[in-house]
Amino acid sequence: MNETFLPWMMFLAYLAVIGGLALWNRRRAQSMASFAVGNRQVSPVLVGLSLAANMTSVATFVINPGLIYAYGWAGVVGYGIAAPLGIFTGLVVTSRRFRQVGDRVIALTVPQWIGDRYGDRRLTAFFALVSLLQITFLVLIVAALVHVLMSVLHLPLLAALTIVVVFTFAVIFVGGASVHVWSNSVQAVTMIVVAVLLVAAGAGFFSGGLGGFFDRLAAVAPHYGSVTNPNSLLFRDLFEVVVANFIIGVAIIMQPHIISKTLYLRSERDVNTYLATAVITGTIFTAVLVVGLYARLELGGGLTPDRVVATYIATHFAPGLRSLIMLGVLAAGFSTLEGVVLALSSIAANDLYGSLARLAGADEERVKQRLLRVGRWALVALAPVTFLLAWDEVVDPNLSVAIFAQNGVYGLFAAVFAPVLFGIFSRRATGGLALAAALTALAVHFGMYYGGITHYHNNPAVPAACALILSTAVMAAGVILRGKPAEADSSEAVAA
Repeated sequence: MNETFLPWMMFLAYLAVIGGLALWNRRRAQSMASFAVGNRQVSPVLVGLSLAANMTSVATFVINPGLIYAYGWAGVVGYGIAAPLGIFTGLVVTSRRFRQVGDRVIALTVPQWIGDRYGDRRLTAFFALVSLLQITFLVLIVAALVHVLMSVLHLPLLAALTIVVVFTFAVIFVGGASVHVWSNSVQAVTMIVVAVLLVAAGAGFFSGGLGGFFDRLAAVAPHYGSVTNPNSLLFRDLFEVVVANFIIGVAIIMQPHIISKTLYLRSERDVNTYLATAVITGTIFTAVLVVGLYARLELGGGLTPDRVVATYIATHFAPGLRSLIMLGVLAAGFSTLEGVVLALSSIAANDLYGSLARLAGADEERVKQRLLRVGRWALVALAPVTFLLAWDEVVDPNLSVAIFAQNGVYGLFAAVFAPVLFGIFSRRATGGLALAAALTALAVHFGMYYGGITHYHNNPAVPAACALILSTAVMAAGVILRGKPAEADSSEAVAA
C-alpha cells in the first residue's frame, strides 16, 4: 500500500466532517449577529475548547517548535512557560468584565466593542483598519499547513496552498460562527490526542532522567540547554525570554478571534467553566513545543525552522500514526485559521463598512440588511491576498514565517490592549485617550522594528512589549489627569 494512502483517507474524511458541519450550520448564519458570534446556545465547554484551539493553533504545533529546534530550551521557557502564564492571567482578569460590557452594547467584534464603549463610531472604523494586521497571522497558519501537506501527502506547493485557502474560506463563508465553534471542538479533541502522542514520542530521550535529557541538550551547542541563549535571535537574555513573552502573553488575548469568544457564552455563569476548559486544554497543547528539542536531537541541525515539524512527522512515525498526527496538526491549523478568517470578515462588514456607512448617513435598516453579504464578500476578497502572501513566505521566508506574523499581529494587540483594558476597568477612560494610546503603541512598535532602535529591534516581542508599556502609561496618565468623571460619563461604562 502506498505510504500516502492512509493519510489521504484520513484527510479526506476530515474535510468531509468539517464540510458537513458547515452545511448543517448554514441555516444558523442568516444574520450578521449569528454569523459573527453564533446563537449563544453552545456549551461553555465547547467554547472553551474552541478558545484553546484558537490560542495555540498551528503556531504551537508546527512553527514555534521550529524556532525551539534552532535555539533550544530558552524557547521552551519563553513560549511554553512565560507566554502561557501571561495568556492565562489576561484571560482570568478580563474575560468576565469584557463580556459584561459586550452584553450591554450587544457587541459582535472587538472594534465594535471599543467604539460602543467609548461612544464613537470613528474608533470602531479605526480599530477595524488596525485589525487588518491580523492577516499576517493568517499567512503564518496557511504556510504551516502547506508545509505539512507537502511533506505528508507529497502535494506540490500550488495544490497544497489552494486546498488550504479554498476549503477554509468556503467553510466560514457557508457556516459562520456556529460551524466555527463546533468544528473547533472536534479539532480540539483531535489535537489533545495528537499532543499526547507527540510529547510521548520523545520518551527515549529521558532514559537518563531529566538530568540526562539536559545533558543531551547541552551537547548540541553552547547555551542550547540553558534558560537564555545569547547566540539566538529571540531568547538572548531574561528580558527577552521571560518579561517580554509574559507581557505579550497578556496582550495576546486582545486578538479579535480570542477575546471575542466570551461573547459566545450564554450567561455569566458559564465563564468559569469556559476558562477552566481553556486553561487545562491550552496547557496540554503547549507541551508540544518540546517536539522542537526532540527533532534537533534526532535529526541534527540544518533544517529551516518552518520545515522541522513536518520533516519530523514524516520521518519519525509509521504511516498509521503519521496519519493521525497529521490530522491533529491540520486540526490545530484549521481551527485557528477559521477563527481569524471569521473575525476579519466580521470586522470588515460590521465595523469597517457598517461604521463608515452610518457615518455617511446611510439608512440603518439598509446597512443591517447588507452586513452579512458584505462579510461574505470580504472573505472572497481576503482569500487571494492570503494566498499570495503565503506563497511568498513559503518560497522565501525571513528565517521563519513566525517573524512576519509576529511583527504584524503584535502591533495589533499592542494597539488594542490599553483601550480594552481601561474600557473594562475605568470610568475615566475616553475615546481620545484610547486613540492616543493606540497611536503610541503603533508608533513605538513599528518605529523600533523598522527603525532598528536598540539591538532588540529584530525580535518583534520586544518592540511590542515596549509599545504595550508606553501606550498603557499614556492612557493611565490621561485617566489620572482627567480626574473624576461626570455622571453622564460614568453611566457609559461597566466599572468597578
